[in-house]
Amino acid sequence: MITTTEALVEAVRAAQVAGAVGIDTEFIWDRTYYPTLGLVQIGYPDGHCELIDAPEIEDWSSFAELMSDPNTVKILHDAQQDLTILHRACGGLPKNIFDTQRSAGFVGLSSTISLSELLKTLVKVRLAKTETRSNWLARPLTDAQLTYAEDDVRYSTRLMVKIMDRAEALGRREWILDEMKGYENEALYVVSDPDFEMPRVRGSGSLTHQQRNILRALGAWREVKARKRNLPRNFILSDDAIVSLIKHPPESPDAIHPMKGLSDRALERNRMHIWNAVERGRNDELPELPNGRHVGPAPDDGYEARVDLSLAFIKGTCIAAKIDPALIGNRAEITALVLEADKADPERHRILNSWRGGFCGQHLLSILQGNGSIAINPETKLPEYLD
Repeated sequence: MITTTEALVEAVRAAQVAGAVGIDTEFIWDRTYYPTLGLVQIGYPDGHCELIDAPEIEDWSSFAELMSDPNTVKILHDAQQDLTILHRACGGLPKNIFDTQRSAGFVGLSSTISLSELLKTLVKVRLAKTETRSNWLARPLTDAQLTYAEDDVRYSTRLMVKIMDRAEALGRREWILDEMKGYENEALYVVSDPDFEMPRVRGSGSLTHQQRNILRALGAWREVKARKRNLPRNFILSDDAIVSLIKHPPESPDAIHPMKGLSDRALERNRMHIWNAVERGRNDELPELPNGRHVGPAPDDGYEARVDLSLAFIKGTCIAAKIDPALIGNRAEITALVLEADKADPERHRILNSWRGGFCGQHLLSILQGNGSIAINPETKLPEYLD
């Protein structure tokens, strides 16, 4: 395995000469906030693979250069998680990324298909997925682990070529390339401010305005603390403890007692932090959530019917064209367009832009504005757009 900066530089140079390489990561993520990187794989077009022993590498600058190189295609499967992990490890804004999973949705397959299923379908290769729960920090790695890691990138270039050949035949090559540019959005790799997020807390249920603010304040404090200490969120303050605190807010710091998910030791260390968060929420000192206010008319009695109609139109259009409907947008995105259809701002709705707009977004907007209609095609039995 590659264990030195010099060897890593050589592998990166070889990747840049090749012009396209598969990239994958193996990591452990059980008792930390951030995944602990154990291995990075590079797969070359000739089937040769290099494995980078991540804990041994001190200087990742050459790998950052590779990830940012606009002239070298980096092929990943279900790319976003790996790209986020690699960006944290080495920096370098990703450029020229090809996601074999997402691109599969453009050529008649699911955009959430597994790598093993995709390889079996397009390359006629069957992978042995026996090491998915391996300890990738253990050394030495077993022969089975090494083979498993290499197989994840060994066929990457062949797989990309197969997908793009299909896309070319369907006239969707440019659609895929346009979709892949989304991975170059710098906002994807910026550490978010938890003050502007609604935390996911199991069991919180319906809340009053004040309870919702206390939830946000406690969640934001927990997030910052978890990142700083690199511990899972529940190691800082459990969901059960947050629910208890928001349902029965303490009236003073001393009124905070040990509870499930908040031990005596943790409480003494964090009592004032917890109290300050509760007070912050109680006093409504949090910023407004992004897009917290709907732009446009309030929901009316018929909006859900229009959402269902829109989803049916999208699904029918996608089935007829052999495109995964999940690529177009989720229900929340479609609902937002339905509610804002009369004065839809294209900047707020990706379905109106790029390949989505030409494929079905503009037709959907026309339908919602009463200028177009939907009919069932007697041959396909699917809903389609009519002028």
